[in-house]
Amino acid sequence: MLGVRRPEVILILFGVFVPTFCCDWLRRYTDLSDRCLSLLWDLGGPITEEEFPLPFPRQLYKRVEKSQTACKVTFVRNNLGHILDLYQQVNTSRVGWDADTLEEMLIVMHRQEEELSLCVSRAKSDGCFSKALGRYYVRLTNATLNGTDGDSNMWELIRSETKMHLQQMHLLVAAM
Repeated sequence: MLGVRRPEVILILFGVFVPTFCCDWLRRYTDLSDRCLSLLWDLGGPITEEEFPLPFPRQLYKRVEKSQTACKVTFVRNNLGHILDLYQQVNTSRVGWDADTLEEMLIVMHRQEEELSLCVSRAKSDGCFSKALGRYYVRLTNATLNGTDGDSNMWELIRSETKMHLQQMHLLVAAM
Protein backbone atom coordinates (compact mmCIF):
# COMPACT_ATOMS: atom_id res chain seq x y z
CA MET A 1 0.00 0.00 0.00
CA LEU A 2 2.91 2.40 0.51
CA GLY A 3 3.65 2.69 -3.21
CA VAL A 4 0.01 3.25 -4.18
CA ARG A 5 -1.15 6.82 -4.60
CA ARG A 6 -4.61 7.50 -3.42
CA PRO A 7 -6.44 9.96 -5.66
CA GLU A 8 -8.52 11.37 -2.81
CA VAL A 9 -5.39 12.24 -0.80
CA ILE A 10 -3.87 14.00 -3.81
CA LEU A 11 -7.09 15.91 -4.43
CA ILE A 12 -7.32 16.97 -0.81
CA LEU A 13 -3.72 18.16 -0.79
CA PHE A 14 -4.23 19.92 -4.12
CA GLY A 15 -7.34 21.64 -2.74
CA VAL A 16 -5.51 22.78 0.40
CA PHE A 17 -2.17 23.89 -1.03
CA VAL A 18 -3.00 25.41 -4.43
CA PRO A 19 -5.08 28.31 -3.01
CA THR A 20 -2.42 28.85 -0.35
CA PHE A 21 0.41 29.01 -2.89
CA CYS A 22 -1.70 31.12 -5.19
CA CYS A 23 -2.58 33.62 -2.51
CA ASP A 24 1.02 33.91 -1.43
CA TRP A 25 0.97 36.28 -4.35
CA LEU A 26 -0.79 38.75 -2.04
CA ARG A 27 2.65 39.65 -0.71
CA ARG A 28 3.48 40.99 -4.18
CA TYR A 29 0.24 42.95 -4.25
CA THR A 30 1.78 45.62 -2.00
CA ASP A 31 4.64 46.26 -4.42
CA LEU A 32 2.28 46.53 -7.36
CA SER A 33 -0.15 48.67 -5.37
CA ASP A 34 2.67 51.08 -4.55
CA ARG A 35 3.62 51.13 -8.24
CA CYS A 36 0.02 51.95 -9.25
CA LEU A 37 -0.13 54.84 -6.80
CA SER A 38 3.21 56.16 -8.04
CA LEU A 39 2.05 55.98 -11.67
CA LEU A 40 -1.24 57.67 -10.74
CA TRP A 41 0.76 60.58 -9.30
CA ASP A 42 2.94 60.68 -12.44
CA LEU A 43 -0.03 60.94 -14.84
CA GLY A 44 -0.28 64.68 -14.56
CA GLY A 45 0.10 67.52 -12.12
CA PRO A 46 -0.86 67.44 -8.46
CA ILE A 47 -3.94 65.39 -7.61
CA THR A 48 -6.88 67.67 -6.96
CA GLU A 49 -8.25 68.20 -3.48
CA GLU A 50 -11.58 69.38 -4.93
CA GLU A 51 -14.71 67.84 -3.40
CA PHE A 52 -15.92 64.78 -5.29
CA PRO A 53 -19.62 64.90 -6.32
CA LEU A 54 -20.26 61.45 -4.83
CA PRO A 55 -19.43 60.39 -1.27
CA PHE A 56 -16.61 57.87 -0.96
CA PRO A 57 -18.02 54.41 0.01
CA ARG A 58 -16.32 54.26 3.43
CA GLN A 59 -19.13 52.16 4.93
CA LEU A 60 -18.73 49.60 2.16
CA TYR A 61 -15.02 49.31 2.90
CA LYS A 62 -15.78 48.93 6.63
CA ARG A 63 -18.18 46.06 5.88
CA VAL A 64 -15.61 44.41 3.60
CA GLU A 65 -12.95 44.84 6.28
CA LYS A 66 -15.03 42.66 8.63
CA SER A 67 -15.56 39.90 6.04
CA GLN A 68 -13.55 36.76 5.38
CA THR A 69 -10.28 36.87 3.43
CA ALA A 70 -11.79 35.31 0.29
CA CYS A 71 -14.44 38.03 0.23
CA LYS A 72 -11.81 40.76 0.66
CA VAL A 73 -9.76 39.35 -2.21
CA THR A 74 -12.88 39.20 -4.39
CA PHE A 75 -13.79 42.77 -3.50
CA VAL A 76 -10.31 44.08 -4.33
CA ARG A 77 -10.26 42.13 -7.59
CA ASN A 78 -13.71 43.45 -8.59
CA ASN A 79 -12.76 46.98 -7.59
CA LEU A 80 -9.69 46.85 -9.83
CA GLY A 81 -11.89 45.62 -12.67
CA HIS A 82 -14.24 48.58 -12.26
CA ILE A 83 -11.33 51.02 -12.22
CA LEU A 84 -9.90 49.42 -15.35
CA ASP A 85 -13.27 49.71 -17.10
CA LEU A 86 -13.51 53.35 -16.10
CA TYR A 87 -10.06 54.28 -17.41
CA GLN A 88 -10.72 52.61 -20.76
CA GLN A 89 -12.87 55.66 -21.52
CA VAL A 90 -10.18 58.33 -21.00
CA ASN A 91 -8.80 60.39 -23.87
CA THR A 92 -5.27 61.19 -22.64
CA SER A 93 -4.64 63.97 -25.16
CA ARG A 94 -7.81 65.75 -24.08
CA VAL A 95 -7.08 65.30 -20.37
CA GLY A 96 -3.38 66.12 -20.68
CA TRP A 97 -2.09 62.94 -19.09
CA ASP A 98 0.94 61.00 -20.24
CA ALA A 99 -0.43 58.12 -22.35
CA ASP A 100 2.55 55.83 -21.64
CA THR A 101 2.22 56.33 -17.88
CA LEU A 102 -1.51 55.60 -18.04
CA GLU A 103 -0.90 52.48 -20.10
CA GLU A 104 1.70 51.23 -17.62
CA MET A 105 -0.64 51.90 -14.70
CA LEU A 106 -3.44 49.98 -16.40
CA ILE A 107 -1.09 47.08 -17.16
CA VAL A 108 -0.07 46.88 -13.50
CA MET A 109 -3.73 47.02 -12.39
CA HIS A 110 -4.67 44.36 -14.91
CA ARG A 111 -1.89 42.12 -13.59
CA GLN A 112 -3.18 42.59 -10.05
CA GLU A 113 -6.71 41.75 -11.17
CA GLU A 114 -5.55 38.63 -13.03
CA GLU A 115 -3.42 37.36 -10.14
CA LEU A 116 -6.18 37.97 -7.61
CA SER A 117 -8.58 36.07 -9.88
CA LEU A 118 -6.44 32.98 -9.33
CA CYS A 119 -7.12 33.28 -5.60
CA VAL A 120 -10.89 33.66 -5.91
CA SER A 121 -13.28 30.78 -6.25
CA ARG A 122 -15.79 31.22 -9.05
CA ALA A 123 -18.62 30.45 -6.61
CA LYS A 124 -17.75 33.49 -4.49
CA SER A 125 -17.21 35.86 -7.39
CA ASP A 126 -20.82 37.04 -7.47
CA GLY A 127 -21.09 37.75 -3.76
CA CYS A 128 -18.84 39.81 -1.55
CA PHE A 129 -20.43 43.20 -2.04
CA SER A 130 -20.25 42.96 -5.85
CA LYS A 131 -23.66 44.56 -6.39
CA ALA A 132 -23.00 47.45 -4.00
CA LEU A 133 -19.62 48.07 -5.61
CA GLY A 134 -21.12 47.94 -9.10
CA ARG A 135 -23.86 50.41 -8.12
CA TYR A 136 -21.21 52.77 -6.71
CA TYR A 137 -19.27 52.76 -10.01
CA VAL A 138 -22.45 53.36 -12.02
CA ARG A 139 -23.20 56.38 -9.80
CA LEU A 140 -19.57 57.53 -10.13
CA THR A 141 -19.76 57.37 -13.92
CA ASN A 142 -23.11 59.16 -13.96
CA ALA A 143 -21.86 61.90 -11.63
CA THR A 144 -18.64 62.55 -13.53
CA LEU A 145 -18.50 61.34 -17.11
CA ASN A 146 -22.05 61.10 -18.45
CA GLY A 147 -22.95 64.34 -20.15
CA THR A 148 -19.51 65.93 -19.68
CA ASP A 149 -17.90 64.73 -22.90
CA GLY A 150 -14.82 63.54 -21.00
CA ASP A 151 -14.12 66.89 -19.34
CA SER A 152 -10.56 67.01 -17.95
CA ASN A 153 -11.78 68.39 -14.60
CA MET A 154 -13.97 65.32 -14.16
CA TRP A 155 -11.06 63.02 -14.96
CA GLU A 156 -8.97 64.80 -12.34
CA LEU A 157 -11.75 64.14 -9.83
CA ILE A 158 -11.78 60.48 -10.89
CA ARG A 159 -8.00 60.38 -10.50
CA SER A 160 -8.35 61.69 -6.95
CA GLU A 161 -11.05 59.14 -6.18
CA THR A 162 -8.92 56.37 -7.70
CA LYS A 163 -6.10 57.31 -5.33
CA MET A 164 -8.43 56.84 -2.37
CA HIS A 165 -9.62 53.45 -3.65
CA LEU A 166 -6.06 52.23 -4.28
CA GLN A 167 -5.07 53.31 -0.77
CA GLN A 168 -8.08 51.58 0.81
CA MET A 169 -7.49 48.37 -1.15
CA HIS A 170 -3.83 48.47 -0.14
CA LEU A 171 -4.91 48.63 3.51
CA LEU A 172 -7.38 45.74 3.04
CA VAL A 173 -4.72 43.48 1.55
CA ALA A 174 -2.07 44.51 4.10
CA ALA A 175 -4.42 43.45 6.91
CA MET A 176 -4.91 39.92 5.48
